[in-house]
Amino acid sequence: MIKTFLVHAVKATQTSPGKGVMVWLVTDENRIPRKVMGLTELDPQGLVTAVKPVYSREAPLVTALSRLVRGDLVTVDFRPFNLANHYEERLVYAPVVRHQPFIIIPRLSKLIALTTLACALAIALGVTYYYL
Repeated sequence: MIKTFLVHAVKATQTSPGKGVMVWLVTDENRIPRKVMGLTELDPQGLVTAVKPVYSREAPLVTALSRLVRGDLVTVDFRPFNLANHYEERLVYAPVVRHQPFIIIPRLSKLIALTTLACALAIALGVTYYYL
């Protein structure tokens, strides 16, 4: 799978002596935004010596992003990495499929609320009619 990413922001933070975190905000060719994180090793001067991905599947992307700045465009070929690590190609964000029970529950709650309101109005009208 070959993907193209545009870097919108890069942030590097030192979390402890010798360690840090890098965060890249990117969008792919389908304009899907992503936040990619890498754990960094720092030298005594605070310069990055190595970057490791938080998720191993993002290793090619983190390697490519580690030398980029805001506004850069990068194309990453994930196929060699996927073959070497026996990963199947898949979309980053699979389509969300809603299950039928989750759609019915809000409709039932609205129906129950309307029924309760109708009963309360009927009781109020009955009481008002009785005392008049």
